[in-house]
Amino acid sequence: MRRAFWRLWGWPLVVGLASGTGLVTALLSDGWGDWWAWAGLGLPLLLAAWHWWGPPKDRRP
Repeated sequence: MRRAFWRLWGWPLVVGLASGTGLVTALLSDGWGDWWAWAGLGLPLLLAAWHWWGPPKDRRP
């Protein structure tokens, strides 16, 4: 049960944590925080673009 939970929700939790900390860092920090904010908030965009423009899937049954 525990392994199935992490297999299903592991990456969404990592992406959510990265974007959440990126948002908070963008609002409260300066200097190194700017870099983390770009990385944390850009990660969901990069993943979406990767899935959108990725190699075509084989759709044969």
